[in-house]
Amino acid sequence: MSGIYRPNYSAENKDEALLRELEQRRGDLDKIIRDGGLDAALIVGNSVTGPPMLGCFRYFTGHKVYFRYQAVIARPGAPMAVFANSVLHSKPLGARGISDIRISGDMLGSVLSEFKERPVKRLGVVPDMLPSQWYLELIKPGIDTIDISKEIFALRGVRSEFEIQASRVSADIADIGYKAVCDMARPGIRLADLYAELDYSMKAAGAEETFTLMSCGRFSLEDNRLPCIGPFSSSEDRVVKNGDCVAMEITPRYMGYWTQMVRTICVGEPNPDLEIAHRDLIKTQEAAVPLFKPGIYLEDVMAFMCKFGEELGYISRLPFGHVASIDLDEGWQYAAESDIVLKAGMALVVHPTLVTPKIEYGIFWGDTYLVTENGGECITSRSSELLTV
Repeated sequence: MSGIYRPNYSAENKDEALLRELEQRRGDLDKIIRDGGLDAALIVGNSVTGPPMLGCFRYFTGHKVYFRYQAVIARPGAPMAVFANSVLHSKPLGARGISDIRISGDMLGSVLSEFKERPVKRLGVVPDMLPSQWYLELIKPGIDTIDISKEIFALRGVRSEFEIQASRVSADIADIGYKAVCDMARPGIRLADLYAELDYSMKAAGAEETFTLMSCGRFSLEDNRLPCIGPFSSSEDRVVKNGDCVAMEITPRYMGYWTQMVRTICVGEPNPDLEIAHRDLIKTQEAAVPLFKPGIYLEDVMAFMCKFGEELGYISRLPFGHVASIDLDEGWQYAAESDIVLKAGMALVVHPTLVTPKIEYGIFWGDTYLVTENGGECITSRSSELLTV
């Protein structure tokens, strides 16, 4: 724990910092409501539907979506009303400045009752996270639903000092997890044990949750036996062999914010093919780092990395990374065409995929960079060395 970077957000004051942050965000949401001529905004936390917008509920409440749905109703100049399906939500939400907390097993029914008691004609919503049943019931009484996704994501795209510091701590936790795997990896160990050690070490260091992809096998530029990384399955009792490589996405979340480190290590003996691929991938990443500046279009960064990798003799293949924040993929996974403009403080996970005509999967390697006026600042591992353990 002593190596974790927490200059302003230690255990003693991080809750106070979060509360100040939430107050600012709710003020910004209030402005969206007023400027849009809305009567209210409905933010649904939906754990049933996947990306891109799971984080909106978390963004305005600092609270997780534990099961199925949670909802926030915001009205201009009034405290938020939160409907949840468990009393477990009352205490943390109350501590985060939400005074009107209503517990209900019938989430949609409670929302409709609220709108019946206090009529709403124009309602701001984030459609991608709104269940279809909710939408159909909302429009029955004549409520006009207005998409405010663009306005909310404009807020989320501007990173505060609180968010940047949370990302830095999260990055240090990823580094702790990587070191734990390197210390434990050896021929004969089960992949399941490496997976468990990675998860344990990051949570012991302060991660609230983790996301891990992992695989093992021998990497080759001619006949690659290292499978594409994926979620670990307990039914696969794979054992790491001498000469194998272990590839992994190391991804902790701290105070709501994700970072990711992507690494491959050699086990037992060096791998000459991996050394070549690693060298060229690092060249590609480092050449792109100066482009991670405010005002640069993400598609231009993508085009540069693709061309650079191809000039080294590789085939470029997506994905190259994603924007990480309160969602691991902020809905902005790198694509060949993207109208996203980089902003100061954005956290970019950069892991270019370079393959040859003879292999389907390439080397797994990448880091998280903050967008700064001077280019990308790597906040995950301080070393890009390829390790043999």
